[in-house]
Amino acid sequence: MKLKALLSHLSIPTVIEDDPLITGITSHSKKVKPGNLFFAISGVQADGHQYIQEAFDNGAAAVIGEYDENIGPGVYIYAEETKRLLSLAASFFYEEPYRKHKMTGITGTNGKTTTSFLLQHILHVHGMTSALFGTVYHYINSEIVKSSHTTPDPVTLQKMLLRSNDEVVVMEVSSHGIEQNRIDGITYDQAIFLNLTHDHLDYHGTMESYFLCKSKLFSYLKNKGTAIICSEGEYGKRLRDDLRSKSDLQIWTYGKRKSDDFYIEDVGIDSFNLVHETLQVTVSLPLPGEYNALNTTAAIAAALDYGIPIKNSVEYLKSFAGIPGRFEEITLNNGTEVIVDYAHTPDGVSQVLEAASKKAGVRPLYHVFGFRGNRDLTKRTEMIKISLEYSTKTVLTVDDLNGLDRDQLLQETKEAIPRSSHQPVIIEDRTDAIFFALKEAPANSVVIITGKGPEKYKETYNHPSTSDLDSVELYQTLNKPTCI
Repeated sequence: MKLKALLSHLSIPTVIEDDPLITGITSHSKKVKPGNLFFAISGVQADGHQYIQEAFDNGAAAVIGEYDENIGPGVYIYAEETKRLLSLAASFFYEEPYRKHKMTGITGTNGKTTTSFLLQHILHVHGMTSALFGTVYHYINSEIVKSSHTTPDPVTLQKMLLRSNDEVVVMEVSSHGIEQNRIDGITYDQAIFLNLTHDHLDYHGTMESYFLCKSKLFSYLKNKGTAIICSEGEYGKRLRDDLRSKSDLQIWTYGKRKSDDFYIEDVGIDSFNLVHETLQVTVSLPLPGEYNALNTTAAIAAALDYGIPIKNSVEYLKSFAGIPGRFEEITLNNGTEVIVDYAHTPDGVSQVLEAASKKAGVRPLYHVFGFRGNRDLTKRTEMIKISLEYSTKTVLTVDDLNGLDRDQLLQETKEAIPRSSHQPVIIEDRTDAIFFALKEAPANSVVIITGKGPEKYKETYNHPSTSDLDSVELYQTLNKPTCI
């Protein structure tokens, strides 16, 4: 592809004489190869304009940047909004590969991974090939690909779409991905809004900004595309009303009201009833909790939009095997049930603890979790309060430091503890905290560990574990009953 053709597509005026062949697109100066077009991005942690010389040294054919002055020894083109242009350029360069697929975008504070896995499972059993782009891993052409971001950077994302030969692509779409224009250059057939609760305010500032960012996903829907919206909560209702007044989209709502297109009732421990128009079916709960009944309903609605009857989806879900780090369970030798879950927001923690509490019944419930350095401080007190409300004992520890001093993170944690009739235990080493809870919890009790799910540890701890689940399995191995 020639440079001038690409610039014309991006509506960037230029009077350059050279028209080199562009061999690739990148915003990483160290990844520049001869003939590449380099986009200088002004990021939070680094300014790409500082690496323009390195890009030219590595063979860049041209550079597009936001500084209105000639920079570097080669072809430099000034343009605004280079993040957005990078995504549009990548899509155009790879011949808009989203057009090969049916595209589903899923957004929400909690439940994106669960809903995407459920939908992909339904599609797979029905005989439709599907890719999955998300937090736990990416799944392309029946192969698992390691995931570093929920929504990949735009060039990686377009390459993944190009590589995929799947009929459907199911994408988790994060607020960061939307805010940073990573999905520009993609049009979706359907978009799902799950919920919006307290999270990422260190990035978005306010819940209003967070909502406006999330709702922007629906501007990427094709004409007469399908918006599937959970009506539980003020933000879902607001999004529904906004879309009804401004668009000609097909809008389906789901929730707990008979006015919803899909509504749930009689949610039990392992099943719930789902009603759509004149159809009423009992659905086996793939994962416990009312919130997972809602996630399951979202997946069933999305599958119906793709032509899969509800009764078929209900049958397919009976073979669902679960998701790494989402209410993942293991039973210890003494009968204690251990749950590992990714929940890391007040609403998410409340939901999983409610489900774990119902599972525990009258049995003791222990909860282990911690906070990450340089993240939203405003949600910590609420999360501890929720844990103390549900748990027999709360064990606080640390998560990823993210460059913060461990002592400072521990001090911030202590300062977040609310006054209560009972106080949490604080154990700074995460593996020690898990071992403590597993050892102290009486036989046949329930221990839930939240915050990381399947994520690998970034820090070095006292026990040679790589993840929360690995720590549980190591404890199990070291505490096998002795045979006499």
